[in-house]
Amino acid sequence: MRQRRSPGGGQEQPGPTRWVPWSVRACARGVVCSMLLLGTATSVYAQTRSTPRVVSLEEAIALAVQNSPQIKEEQFGVLKRQSQRAQADAARFAQLEINVVGGPSPRARGDQLNSPDSKTDPAITGVFGLATISLVQPLYTFGKIDSLREAAAHGIAVSKAQVNERATKVAMLVYEAYYGYLLAAALENLALEIEEQLTGTLAKTKRQLDAGAPGVDNIDLLKLQTFQGELEKQLNDIREGKELAQTGLRTLLNFDPTQPIALADTALEPRVRDLGTVEQYLTDARQLRPEFTQAREGVKAFEKLVDATKADYYPVVFFGVFGSLAAATNRDRVENPFVYDRLNDSAIAPVLGVNWKFNLGITAGKVEETEAELGKIQQKQALAEQGIPFQVRQAYLEVQQHQANIEATRKGFRSGRQWLVAAVSNFDLGVGPSKDVGDAAVAYAKLRAGYLQSVYQYNLGFAKLDHMAGRDVAVVEPLLPAPPRKR
Repeated sequence: MRQRRSPGGGQEQPGPTRWVPWSVRACARGVVCSMLLLGTATSVYAQTRSTPRVVSLEEAIALAVQNSPQIKEEQFGVLKRQSQRAQADAARFAQLEINVVGGPSPRARGDQLNSPDSKTDPAITGVFGLATISLVQPLYTFGKIDSLREAAAHGIAVSKAQVNERATKVAMLVYEAYYGYLLAAALENLALEIEEQLTGTLAKTKRQLDAGAPGVDNIDLLKLQTFQGELEKQLNDIREGKELAQTGLRTLLNFDPTQPIALADTALEPRVRDLGTVEQYLTDARQLRPEFTQAREGVKAFEKLVDATKADYYPVVFFGVFGSLAAATNRDRVENPFVYDRLNDSAIAPVLGVNWKFNLGITAGKVEETEAELGKIQQKQALAEQGIPFQVRQAYLEVQQHQANIEATRKGFRSGRQWLVAAVSNFDLGVGPSKDVGDAAVAYAKLRAGYLQSVYQYNLGFAKLDHMAGRDVAVVEPLLPAPPRKR
């Protein structure tokens, strides 16, 4: 028998009753695998395990966002950027440095002209203490401090956009698991409906064969048994996908692994809304998409870092206060201002100075390194300008396609249902063969399953379109967990 290829590129099982959408288990497994790759932790909640926890789609998204370790990890990135901004802000103010040391002191007696002691043959007979103070207030840095402060501010915006990006990805996993569970439940009900029809027809066919009724042979019986076996296999596949989707939801919501879940939506229905124009989504994407925000703010941050690095070519003008205080147990204090005893003297003075480091080769290398990083960010921005509009258009066209598929398959499965009812009635009245019941059941099942998958793809497609346009940022931002506090 000819092999049919699934939309995913693989081969479907041969047979006339292969109607279960390939995406049931694929989407459920994809959700679980994505969460494992992201490192989602499992349960900390104490739930009542005997009673299912009923959750709506909106509640599921809120719980997943609030309990996501990945989002909290990204929030520490914001805290890191804020700390860098605080460091840049503090660079504007005076920096105080105090050093205090002590040690053995060579003896020094006498005055500035005569002493019985010698430098070349010191006598260690005491100890000394020395304190130095350095207070430096930058006055002019050729824009270095201001550039660092602005770079840090743009860095904070980048990190906040990364938090939003991760939150929207978590929300998309919830959409996939939620709608995937509804799809699996609907397909399970459909399979049970078909199973009931086939079971009744199969039992009557066996009775007719046993009674030797005309027009009935073993081929009819074998065909119905083949349909039934394939149906049982597909029902097992559906139930596996349903369990995987529920496991994915439990993991995303941080529920206990044994906590049963019931969805507030009892049926898979299309969430119809006005699609609007693709230009509206493109405009929103450029303004709201976190990747665009990261690219824009990242370019601005590295532009300021380049300016800050170039400022190292120039000196730092500062005002300072420098002083020292020293005392020793075995040294006479000298009063001559031209003679300075480092171990037993004191001095303090305000100064106006310049600090200029002539490491031009190192500075030039740092400038080139920062400019290279700027170039990388600029290319990421260019990639976003090229790729994101394509993603938006693709998601928009997919929603249109799924919407058309819903209308097409709705008409088809209704006709298939009427065909099945007529075939069963004819068979019951003895005017139709049993194989007509099997053929009608398969056709109805295919069209009904196609309709359910179209609804699933339509609902998920709208969520994906909002994600591509950045509209889901407004949904997840109010749900974000409280940011970590500084310790």
